[in-house]
Amino acid sequence: MTKAQKKKIIQEIIKLCKNDINALYNALETFPARSDCSPQVLSAILKRNKNDEISCYAAANDYCPPKTLRMVLGRGKDDRISCYAADNENCPPEALQMVLARGKDDGVSEYAAQNPNCPPEALQKVLERGKNDGVSWSAAENTDCPEDAIEKWMIAIGKLDVGESV
Repeated sequence: MTKAQKKKIIQEIIKLCKNDINALYNALETFPARSDCSPQVLSAILKRNKNDEISCYAAANDYCPPKTLRMVLGRGKDDRISCYAADNENCPPEALQMVLARGKDDGVSEYAAQNPNCPPEALQKVLERGKNDGVSWSAAENTDCPEDAIEKWMIAIGKLDVGESV
């Protein structure tokens, strides 16, 4: 079976099963979203706005389009799908920055702060809040986080004395 044939079958499956997630899951089991699923099919799966396993696979897929990941994160939810989207290395920097600008201490924000595409200035803004939370620690652990921001943050939360260095 060619890739084009698989794509056509998967698209047809989505059309036929759009209101029955169990049928969709069973039908797609032989065409896992993590394999060679097309970006269009991945987008179609995520546009359904369902918090299910198929959507998790689609959001984690290396071929998931950045525009689709941005759409998922734009919903502002703290769900598994958003966590997978924020963790995906295709996730665009502006989408990760948008998540962190919300100022939440949630799983999606932690994944956004860990993503290597996260802009250093977004990571710095997280640390400038002066909070000792999971998002801040994730930002500080990101290799793109400015060292001076980490040092100031660690002083602010009492983990480093003035004059010490990271």
